[in-house]
Order: sequence, then structure tokens, then C-alpha cells
Amino acid sequence: MNICAIAVPYDSGHYRGRMGLGPERLLAGGIRSLMENLGHSLTVEEVTLTDGYPAEIKTAFALCREVSNRVREVRRKASFPLVLSGNCNTAVAAVAGCGSENTAVIWFDAHGEATTPETTNSGFLDGMGISILAGQCWRRLAASIPEFEPVPGKRILLVGSRDLETAEESLLGELGVGRASDLQGLSAQLARLLPAIEGVYVHVDLDVLDPSEAVANQWTPPGGFAVQTLLDAVKVIRNHVWIKGLGIASYDPNEDRNGRALKVACSVVEAVVG
Repeated sequence: MNICAIAVPYDSGHYRGRMGLGPERLLAGGIRSLMENLGHSLTVEEVTLTDGYPAEIKTAFALCREVSNRVREVRRKASFPLVLSGNCNTAVAAVAGCGSENTAVIWFDAHGEATTPETTNSGFLDGMGISILAGQCWRRLAASIPEFEPVPGKRILLVGSRDLETAEESLLGELGVGRASDLQGLSAQLARLLPAIEGVYVHVDLDVLDPSEAVANQWTPPGGFAVQTLLDAVKVIRNHVWIKGLGIASYDPNEDRNGRALKVACSVVEAVVG
């Protein structure tokens, strides 16, 4: 199997800081050797920008434009795109590269990722990924992403979320975004998704795990998945639908003090391409 890891080492516009350190650590700490052991061919492409004065919003969408093009080209060459990014909003670009018009999105995350500039309490752009994906905010900039089209809520499934603002709960409900908190719910939601799609893009923020299992970043609230539950969920997806691409985001090596989150990330990749 030919696999291309697209590394996006930025966090909130900053190059190789905090979660921007994650892609390199994921590759060096296990994904490269995993691909070798599985007999896969791995190439790595790092996405970097030359702007000498980065700004969070401008940089995020510039990265998205580049990632969309890279994912589309990787798939054109019949390779599998593995997107390793500092921020979750990169998933918007990966979905565009996979084909927004016929791709469903399965998004593992502790959070709702559905704030907007009008509802956010934190001002954190990376909490708006699903809102952007569904066409609810930053529409002009999102339209600049090659091949981007808003994805209807009925084609988005949020799995493992447990720390949401009231406005996020409302928006997700209005959009019809599917929600699943266990394997049974995931299976039911997959059955709902399948008739109208070509395949899925799977996005994994490892804060979906309970912190007693692993800590991938500083926003990992209690009440999350066990490692085995996450891996079983990925296998359920793989057994039911074509996975067009996989993204792992928001991994901060400095928060992963015991290395458990790194091991889980490698296990998730293996569950998809093993």
C-alpha cells in the first residue's frame, strides 16, 4: 500500500510550537517504523508557508488551501493520505481534497468543534472546525480552499464528544450532525450515513480518550473513551465503509509525558491501514 503522510506542523499559526511539534514526533516516534513493519511504502510531505508574519486566521486557511491540493494529488496517484496536523481545522481541507460532494466525515473529538466567531467564548479558531466544514462561518475564506463545498450536517458524525458549549449543542442539533458516544451508537449512525456517500474521511483528535488512558493535549477532559473502544470504533468503520483518508491532529508531545498517546496514534493508523 502506498501511503503519503502530509505533515502540517503548525498550531494557531505558529510553526513547530506546542501541537505543531506533533507531526514530526508521530512520524519519528512510531509511524515510520510501523509502515516499514507492515510492508507499506511511506512518503512524507511537509506543508510549510513562507509568510514571514503569520497570523492565525490567515495562516490556517493558507495551510488548508495547500493541504487540499496535496490530498487531491495523493489520491490521484492512488496513494492513501495520512494527514498529521497541529490543529483540527486542517480536516476541512482534507475533506475537500477527498471530495466534499460525496464524502462523509467521522470526527472523533472530546469537544464540539462547532463554535463560530459570534458564539465562541475562547476565541480559539481551532474550535470551529465543524462549523467551517458545514458552511456556518468563515465562508469567504473557506471558499478559497480548492474543491471545498460545505458538507451537510447529515454527512458529519461526531464521536466521543463530551465537553460542549450550549451554542455548540444547539448548532449541531440544527445542522443534523450525528452524535455517537459508544460502539452501538456508531454502528447505528454509520447505517444512516452509508446510502448516500462514496466513502468517509476519519479525523481523530486523541483527546477523545479518557485522560486516565492517555493525554494528547492540554484539553483532555474526563469521561472519554478507553483505548480499546477507540480502536474498536475505527475497526467498525473500516469494516463498513471505504476510508478515503485519515487525519490525526492536536497531538502535543510535551503533554504526552508517558508516551501513551503516541502509541495510541500508531495503533489507530494500524487499525486503518494494517
